[in-house]
Amino acid sequence: MSIGLGGAKAITGIQEQNRAHRAQVDAVNRSNAMARQKYINDITISAYEDQRKGDVFEAQLKADAASRAAYYKQKEINQAEANRATVAADQELREKLNEAMFASQTNLAEAVKAQGSIMASGMAAGQSMLMELNQAERDLGFQQAQLDATIFDASRNYGLQRYGIDMAQYSADTAALNSITTSASVAPTASFKTIRPIKQNAPSKPSILGPLLGGISTALSAGTTLGGEGYWAEGNWKDDLPGRKKD
Repeated sequence: MSIGLGGAKAITGIQEQNRAHRAQVDAVNRSNAMARQKYINDITISAYEDQRKGDVFEAQLKADAASRAAYYKQKEINQAEANRATVAADQELREKLNEAMFASQTNLAEAVKAQGSIMASGMAAGQSMLMELNQAERDLGFQQAQLDATIFDASRNYGLQRYGIDMAQYSADTAALNSITTSASVAPTASFKTIRPIKQNAPSKPSILGPLLGGISTALSAGTTLGGEGYWAEGNWKDDLPGRKKD
């Protein structure tokens, strides 16, 4: 009976030891599977985030290029408007200068005509004729001075217009320059490489020596308890062997 108890104890110990080993192996396999799945998920997320960063950077480059193209287009428009305003100011100045020149020629002709009329009137030579001639020259001088003042004012106004045109163009060009966007100043960097998990090794299969020794110990203890002190020494244990007939 003691040998049976020892054998049952050894078998039970081996079975329990095997169950614990299988449980440990399953736990290690689950841990490795979870670590591998997390590794794959992290790689997928990093690849997606890198793709998104690349798409955003490409969109920023296109927006910056469009902004610079709009700047150069606006500069062309500003230059065209400045040219138009300059041509208009030039035309206005030429018209005033031409008007002044024609008026000057008319005044000169009138003065010559007046001098001719005085001299042809038969007026007695002397102080009266000289006074009439001096008056005609003074009238011509006043008229010419008025024309000169008109030309001076027209030239000064033209200079102010040109200055205003240049300032307006400069302001418009500066506003266009300030509207340029530079959002893609730094190229994106790739994510850090995902750390590959270290695979855990399953525990080695335990030796059956421990349960066997435990079974032997149980058999010895049970034999001594049930058969007395001489159970093993007197060979009484042989009677408990399976298939052994008792006397």
